[in-house]
Amino acid sequence: MTQEEGTGRRVTLADVAARAGVSLATASKVMNGRSDVGSGARSVVAEAAETLGYQRRTRRGDGRRAVAVYLRSLDSPYMIGVLEGIEQAARRAGVELLVSSSGDGELDRSWFTRAAAAGAEGIVAVTANIDERHQRWSRSLSLPLILIDPILRGLDAEGALTVAATNWEGGEAAVRHLLDLGHRRIGILAGPGDSVPARQRLQGYYSALRQAGIEVEDELVDASGFGYEAGEAGAGRLLDLASPPTAIFGTSDSLAAGALRAARARGLSVPDQLSVIGFDDTMITRWTFPQLTAVRQPLFSMGQVAVERVLALAADPGVFSHPFKLETQLVERESTAAPDGTREDGAAG
Repeated sequence: MTQEEGTGRRVTLADVAARAGVSLATASKVMNGRSDVGSGARSVVAEAAETLGYQRRTRRGDGRRAVAVYLRSLDSPYMIGVLEGIEQAARRAGVELLVSSSGDGELDRSWFTRAAAAGAEGIVAVTANIDERHQRWSRSLSLPLILIDPILRGLDAEGALTVAATNWEGGEAAVRHLLDLGHRRIGILAGPGDSVPARQRLQGYYSALRQAGIEVEDELVDASGFGYEAGEAGAGRLLDLASPPTAIFGTSDSLAAGALRAARARGLSVPDQLSVIGFDDTMITRWTFPQLTAVRQPLFSMGQVAVERVLALAADPGVFSHPFKLETQLVERESTAAPDGTREDGAAG
């Protein structure tokens, strides 16, 4: 690995641009052999690169371009939906995928270094734990970083390059659907508090209730994980309240499926005695009984867009980039209905 003399740090394209006194976009165009750069700029950039010992990242041995993909896990329909979009976009662009996962969402410096050494031009990270170190590492290695539904620690969501769905609007639509059916006591399985999409869906829940003139009650908000077990445990707590909800909004399909199990364990009929709605609209919604009403987020398209954006940034770091949101849509099925008023407060089955 090329390093700046005496620093032990890899020379980046940003270093070359700074030394040459040009923009990062201009330096990128020169190093990528673009024709839309004047001879003067081309000369100073080339001289700066030679002086600093900058070397362009080499492609893989087979000559193909590559993108590194980090997935928190590979055990959920959500991840499968996103990965399908990533794979199709990569295949269409003729790009090799370097896929890995750890199960804990943690990315360390060595992972970034290995991705660069393997010839990756950029990184797509799905539901990873991200802080300012990761942005610093991506800059130092000239690896653009695109985040899908990240867990941000100490970072402003608007400052990160993210691809997501309209989570706030989707959460609002889910609760508005329940309100339109006549529900007034609505619980939420809110997911992890440091997850960007979970926070946004929770804000949509708050917004819909306030617009309907309904006071938000903290006891109806359960925040833990996104998984099935968290859904079952959280819904059980809500259903065991002295005054339980008549409807539950799970901010993931897995949470909603867990809520169905908790209801069944208490002898409650869905949707006659309890309405349940999920978020994602993965294959889970068709497997449950009854089939789940859910907010659909375009997981396939999210994966596609992430790859397209990271390749665009790799080709031209100066290209305009901003958080990218794709529309959600409510899909009504069998798990939601008007409250029938037959269940007594405090009944547990």
